[in-house]
Amino acid sequence: MYFFIFLICLSLGIVSGVFYDFLYVIRAIVCGVNKNSYTLKDKIFIAFCDVLYFVALAISFIFLSLVFNFYTLRFYMILGCAIGALLYFKSFHLCIAFFIKMVYNKINKVKLKQK
Repeated sequence: MYFFIFLICLSLGIVSGVFYDFLYVIRAIVCGVNKNSYTLKDKIFIAFCDVLYFVALAISFIFLSLVFNFYTLRFYMILGCAIGALLYFKSFHLCIAFFIKMVYNKINKVKLKQK
């Protein structure tokens, strides 16, 4: 039973990485990808996205805890979520971030040529 719960938490961590990438794309559209040019409005928006990510992760964790009847919080459950998110961020997220940066740079080149 513990291994099953660990796998569910690992999967939740991976799904949370997908949600984080969705928010990352929105942040790139709204704020850009150049961290040196962020304004106060951009930093507030980024903080809002981060809080939204953690709230969504907490709600998802509580929902899965109720659905699969694991009512007590154990260390391996948090570890499963963290390892799942880490696996996602060290693999697929790098591809998404590279793609977003490439598209953003091409759009900026087109804008500069139009001016």
